[in-house]
Order: sequence, then C-alpha cells, then structure tokens
Amino acid sequence: MHANEETTRCEDDTLEPFYRVDNDGRLSWTEAGIRTYRKRFARFGLRIEAIATLKDYRTALTLSAAGFQDQLMATATHGPPSLERNLLVAIARGDDAEYQRLFRLLERRNALELRVVD
Repeated sequence: MHANEETTRCEDDTLEPFYRVDNDGRLSWTEAGIRTYRKRFARFGLRIEAIATLKDYRTALTLSAAGFQDQLMATATHGPPSLERNLLVAIARGDDAEYQRLFRLLERRNALELRVVD
C-alpha cells in the first residue's frame, strides 16, 4: 500500500483502499471508495466519476466538508432530545467547552452501564 491510498477495514479485517493512484497521478476508485464517498459528494453536486486526481479528491473533500458540517447541525438540532444529540450540537458549533462537559457526563453515564427501558 502506498502513502497516497486511503483505506477502510473489510469484513475479514484486512485493509481495502478507497482509491488507488497510478504513476501518472490518475485516481481510480475501489468499490469501497465508491460506497463511502458517492452519496457524500453527490449531496453537494459532485460526481465521483469526475474526481480523477488526488488534487480533485482533496478539493471534493474540502467542498463537501462545509456542507457536511451544516447537515450534521441540521440533523442534530432536529433530533429527539438526548445527551448524545447535545454532544453533536456542541461539536457542530465548535463549542469545545460544552463538548468537553457533555463528553464527561456521557462517559460517567456509560460507566454506570445504565439502560433506558421502555
């Protein structure tokens, strides 16, 4: 595997690259890469088939990241009230102090192994 290959774990716990870059700098997507990025890029008007170089890929990541942050915020703020939802809102807002406070609460709650039973 080369340094210019991003990977994910397969079912058999081996690494499968999302893409490969040839000697000419052309990027080719693996099935795992297409599954992972097609929907993300499509949400922001980017076709995965048009991403042909590592530079194109990095640009697509940058463009989709800003929209992804907005989408995360919208999802988190419209979800049912919970500690986890509030943690996501703090992350989306970039509120590190609130994130740290909520994360400590979440860790303490999880350490107690409390479960909600309906």
